[in-house]
Amino acid sequence: MVKKYTNRKLQSYLNFGVLLLVTVVVNILGNIYYQRIDLTEERRYTLSETSKNIAKELKEPVYVKLYLDGEMSSRFKRLKLEIRDLMLEFREASGQKIELEIIDPIKGLTENEMEEVLQDFVQRGIEPVRDIDKENADETRIKYLLPGAELFYGEKRGSVNFFEYDVAKTPDENINKAIDNIEYEIANGLRQVAAEKSKRIVVADGNGEMIGPEVNSFARELMKYYQISSLNLNFGDPEAARPWAEAIAKQPENADQIFVNGLHRRLNLNDLLLIVKPIQDYSYQELYLIDQFLMKGGRVMWLIDPVHMEIDSFRNYKQVLALNRNLENIQSTLFHYGLVLKNTLLADLNCNRVPIPASGRMELVDFPYFPLLQGSSLNHPISKNIGAVWSQFPAHLEPKIRPDLEITPLLVSSPYSKIINTPAPIDLESVYMQMRDPEARKQFASGEKMAAVLLEGNFKSRYKYMKKYGNVPYIENGKSKMIVIADADIIRNPVDSRGGSYPTGYDKISQFTFANKKFLLNCIDYLIDDNGLIEIRSKERQIRLLDPDKIRTERNYWQWLSMLIPLGLMTFFGLINYFVRVKRYT
Repeated sequence: MVKKYTNRKLQSYLNFGVLLLVTVVVNILGNIYYQRIDLTEERRYTLSETSKNIAKELKEPVYVKLYLDGEMSSRFKRLKLEIRDLMLEFREASGQKIELEIIDPIKGLTENEMEEVLQDFVQRGIEPVRDIDKENADETRIKYLLPGAELFYGEKRGSVNFFEYDVAKTPDENINKAIDNIEYEIANGLRQVAAEKSKRIVVADGNGEMIGPEVNSFARELMKYYQISSLNLNFGDPEAARPWAEAIAKQPENADQIFVNGLHRRLNLNDLLLIVKPIQDYSYQELYLIDQFLMKGGRVMWLIDPVHMEIDSFRNYKQVLALNRNLENIQSTLFHYGLVLKNTLLADLNCNRVPIPASGRMELVDFPYFPLLQGSSLNHPISKNIGAVWSQFPAHLEPKIRPDLEITPLLVSSPYSKIINTPAPIDLESVYMQMRDPEARKQFASGEKMAAVLLEGNFKSRYKYMKKYGNVPYIENGKSKMIVIADADIIRNPVDSRGGSYPTGYDKISQFTFANKKFLLNCIDYLIDDNGLIEIRSKERQIRLLDPDKIRTERNYWQWLSMLIPLGLMTFFGLINYFVRVKRYT
């Protein structure tokens, strides 16, 4: 009997030793090799091939500082863990070239110190957010968080924002939207610091286009990824011919040919032509250049305001007349490609607010001429999960059927919109009264209207039966992509008194930054970025939100249940084990 007991004891020690050894080995291997099994139906935790390729191409280590740490609500804790886990996936794909540090940069700071630090992060491109935690019924905590990261790659530094607040969504929906975009934001941050600038963008100039301080913020953002230049396309402007002045002086009889052929060559060196708010119409010669650039496979992005109307006009006048810019040549060219750009103003009850004087004081009032545009229900990668885009006095677009050409709406108004034909007077006092009149608000019932459209496929040239400018061979049709936006002001940034630029889409009144910059970057990435980064947004993810009412009413029940069930199971199996041992060894 004693011998049997001794053998069982030795066997128990041996089993325990083996189990301990296996546990130690598994932990050592787990620290060396990171592996996670993705059991989700939509493979949401598996990196796309695009992300893996971006990570594999890193030539040097990338040091990442994630600033989302410290006390926070359970929502942001979930976001933090998702960021950390995906960052580890990127580290594995990069061959351990990514190092991650998670810190809380505002821990222990006084209120004044914290304000300075938060402002410094804004200047570095990371937006702070307020975390309102109401999970405890007896207490509401408000804390500032920095859900962003900085990436350091050699001498380069980049910033990433993982959370953008959308006023139209609940807190849980905003967090889920942020989680859906984590892979894209990390991949985009790596591209920002590590990718070579191989693509070229040329900005049209010479017809009053908006290329000054009002677009500095977006220009700086573009220069992180692409080579940017400008080109004067105005045939009537003597400055446009200056780059070829020497050649023209030698052959004055061929001045026109030298000038036109030079413009053709300069334009064709680029991948994308960006046209931002021309205030005068393009000539047929200029449109011919653009047409042939498109036929050769060049991409074109139009930001056009067909109606002249600016909010600054109300500083001096109570009523302003919205007038057409008379861009007939541009509009007829777009019509040929498949789009009608209307001389209208698109008003919408889903809009931003402006201060309007009322009863001797300034009052924030819904301003329907500042619609907050949303991505269309088609969920195209360009406008998927980007939030509201703030527009100012936009027009609207109507697509026409063209063979071999696919037309996709990108930005649309809400169903509560209204079309105003111009010329039309705009009166702030009338707007103030209209927004408070239920009967007047019922007039906003025109349904969803398109304000931004993507065209892709086989384009046919408009100039088949027209004069060909220059001696460059004429191309009748070609495969390409084009985006038309019926509001140029979505690219505008406010300018302070010292000439500094606020972020694109920033509203100084509400101090809120809308999704304008992200939408525009997505447009350009889709048109000319060949690494497939924008396709990451196409990954389908199932959003599974908890019912907030059930969370509030059944909170205690589920807490007790989750605590008692494990204890009950342990007790149950412990008793079974006890009686089995008693029966076996007694």
